[in-house]
Amino acid sequence: MNGNPLAMLPLDRGCQEICDWFELYTLSSEYFAVSIHELSRAWDKRKNSEDADFEGNSEGNTINAQEFQEDICQEIRNRIEKLGDCYPFQFGETDEELVFQWDSSNEGAIIYVFCLFVSNTNNDVIFDDASFYTITHHIRDLFQACATWAAASLVLGHSYSFGFPRPDHSGFLQKLTTIYKRFGDGQVRKTPLPGVSSNQKDAKIDIISWHPRVDSAPGTHYILGQVATGNGWPEKNIKGAPISAFHEIWFELVPASTPTPAMFIPFNIIPENNESIAEKVGILTRQLGDIYYRLVMPKLAQKGLELARINNNLVIERIDDIAEVSTWVEKVIQDFRSACVYF
Repeated sequence: MNGNPLAMLPLDRGCQEICDWFELYTLSSEYFAVSIHELSRAWDKRKNSEDADFEGNSEGNTINAQEFQEDICQEIRNRIEKLGDCYPFQFGETDEELVFQWDSSNEGAIIYVFCLFVSNTNNDVIFDDASFYTITHHIRDLFQACATWAAASLVLGHSYSFGFPRPDHSGFLQKLTTIYKRFGDGQVRKTPLPGVSSNQKDAKIDIISWHPRVDSAPGTHYILGQVATGNGWPEKNIKGAPISAFHEIWFELVPASTPTPAMFIPFNIIPENNESIAEKVGILTRQLGDIYYRLVMPKLAQKGLELARINNNLVIERIDDIAEVSTWVEKVIQDFRSACVYF
């Protein structure tokens, strides 16, 4: 693939990264369709060019080309099952090719492709050269908008994009007071405690979301979320002490509702040591709080957008940003295809 931004098919990696590569390869293809058998042909070519010890996956299990192809197809089927219409790749009529189906009105699919590019920016296993697109701070902030919509669908309620910089240019205490006045649970301090930074940005809280009770009383589904788009996301954490500090420092009366810590990421979860994705998510949830990743984010965000449009009584921020997400995705696809060299 000399001249293409895509790296060679990463045969030594797990199904998640290989499947990402294959999706991007399909996106780059001349007719948005690639034969599934290219996977086994690439495997055989690598096998014949390596020594007899080539095993071809990160777990070290010896498999043949047909088994390798079936593993990737199974992961694609898993993505189709979990994401439904929000997954923009489908098998062809004979199941012998993967096809990219673009629909500019399918917001879930747009968000999926957005996450696909954002999460692989610095992944040299996938890209030899990703200079055809740049993930700026503003683009990363658009993922925070996606997380805001996803949180709204989780609580079926209000959802605020609190992470700095805030699009409405509000100050920290100003925005916090506005949010919790609507929440009706907890009392924000009018002035910071002595010794607290006078230039607070967001206190590590990016998303504040809750389900409004019919009696307006405390005690409801209440999410405090963090958004992470960098590779260091496993080290980011608001569970436990950060949330306690947020409440104790910035509230005269701490909310009675029990907060649910949550992490929103554009990445896939990559299992290790033969564990399942569910088992890996279980460990991460214990460490970081409820975690929402690419396999679930698009459908949640799409539902949040739909909720905002049918319920005018809810505050779900930044729904207009979906237009900018869509525009960026279309441009990146165009630039990506222009940067690729077809066979």
